[in-house]
Amino acid sequence: MLDPYQLTVHSLALRQLATAEQLAEVIGLPPEEVTAGLEKAAADGAVVSAKDKYMISQAGRELLEQAYPTAFADLRGSDTVQAAMDSFESGVNTQILSLTTDWQTKEVGGDRVPNDHGDADYDAAIIDKVGRVVDKTGKVLRPLADADPLVDRFLDRIGAALTRAEGGETDYVSGVRVDSVHTVWFQMHEHILRLTGRERPE
Repeated sequence: MLDPYQLTVHSLALRQLATAEQLAEVIGLPPEEVTAGLEKAAADGAVVSAKDKYMISQAGRELLEQAYPTAFADLRGSDTVQAAMDSFESGVNTQILSLTTDWQTKEVGGDRVPNDHGDADYDAAIIDKVGRVVDKTGKVLRPLADADPLVDRFLDRIGAALTRAEGGETDYVSGVRVDSVHTVWFQMHEHILRLTGRERPE
């Protein structure tokens, strides 16, 4: 696994431009520990600071590329983990992408148009389907979660976003300004791709 310093740099490969507090939420480290890691990384040239936000540099990306093969060697060598990833990519990930499209658009007269969210029943049906896929995802990714607790953290954050969406805060389905199901799913997908040494499917 990655050490705390590497994990802090890694979090910026998942979240992009972010504050220390936002990154702490992603990786579950105390904010003060993340801040210290970011300050060291900035001094090392691995991240770039902009006011109170940070972004990864090319040197940081190179640091991670060197760290991943050793840190995740056991995961990458596991047939069970690789099978779980195959199932994830061909199953639940495809379903979430499709449901996100269905949430953002709807078919009217044979054409896809932006969803104005005026049909509460339509939206509720999509949220219900997302919930079922999220439940299934925990089972699909269990081999990865057993090896890396951060996977469970992502699943918990997705579950929290889903709960808020079910409670009427519909930005938590796919909103980009909040930790929505779609936003956190994207982060989780990037994380498990890096764990397993895979490329994001086109």
